Amino acid sequence: MNTTAVPKSFLVETKQLEFDRHNPRLVEVDGLETASDKIIMAALVAEADIGELVASIVANTYMDIEPLIVTQKGTQKTGHYRVLEGNRRLSAIRFLQNPALARDCRLSIPKDISNEVLNSLNTVTAYLVDDEEGARAFIGFKHINGPHRWDSYAKARFISDWYLKEIDKITIDDIANKLGDNNQTVRSLIAGMLVLKQAEDEELFQINDRSKRGPFGFSHLYTALGRIEYRDFLGLKKDWNQRPLQNPVPSSHKEKLKEVLQYLYGSKKDDIQSVIKSQNPDLKHLGQVIANPIARNILFTTKDLEAAREEVGNASDIFQDALIIAHTRVQEVMKKISKFSANQDNLLSIAMEMAENANNIHTLMEIKISKSKG
Repeated sequence: MNTTAVPKSFLVETKQLEFDRHNPRLVEVDGLETASDKIIMAALVAEADIGELVASIVANTYMDIEPLIVTQKGTQKTGHYRVLEGNRRLSAIRFLQNPALARDCRLSIPKDISNEVLNSLNTVTAYLVDDEEGARAFIGFKHINGPHRWDSYAKARFISDWYLKEIDKITIDDIANKLGDNNQTVRSLIAGMLVLKQAEDEELFQINDRSKRGPFGFSHLYTALGRIEYRDFLGLKKDWNQRPLQNPVPSSHKEKLKEVLQYLYGSKKDDIQSVIKSQNPDLKHLGQVIANPIARNILFTTKDLEAAREEVGNASDIFQDALIIAHTRVQEVMKKISKFSANQDNLLSIAMEMAENANNIHTLMEIKISKSKG
């Protein structure tokens, strides 16, 4: 891995620190440039497990071992420093200094915080860099292959911003080498993010509008784009991600891009649920369906992936998949049998029907096998 010279550290008062409103962890914050600290901190509580860090500081004081990385470019106030690396730590510091703010952000703070702990929050060690470029290699390695890894969306956002800002000076291979990562992985993350950014910019999709809550499943998108069915459907050429540019999906395929993203993630606004229950095998099955006009029409009309797949799938494969899924679900129920309560006797009829159905399936399979041998 290539390294960048790290400047000397210095002590900075925490009241001079500002959050980085380009932080890749902030997936669901609208209007980041003008968002208040409270909004930023609430988002970090949801995304970055601030509570664990707060508890550690209260127990041990602030352990000033790893310097923050800061810049004076892009600050809201003169003389302040924008934190490029360490926003999670800055958030924990702010919450401990202002417990009322923590309560507003639904974070529990111990009532009695010692003066020793509070005094440890007044100043911290930091490295000063000119701008993001001066810190990218270090931050990227730490969060992509190092000890504090981001999820795939945060990784992709960080890497693609880097790529676009230096597109005339740097290649994907250069970025991969600096991060110590596989260049195909970096390529997939950048390409997937450029497609997602195009959809957001053209108001075809918004992460906040997805039907399923919880972490954003960015891997659904970049994994799908690795399959030929999705690339063909979206009008992407075979080598499209070798040197990807902004807006990679042709304008003639914009509505198809919206369609794919709604299948992957759903839409609260349009009352559409994601058809992806499990990335494997649903992502493969969705690709097969959108490549077949009849199956795609069934999916578009019913939003039922299984019904659409029956149009393109091998009958034996469809039965096998259904049987394996049913077996897996029954195993999950068996693991939870200890939670069954005697006052839930209404569930016995369901279990009896399951037993009868399982027996019928087994009998019919035996009959068919017997006939094939006779």
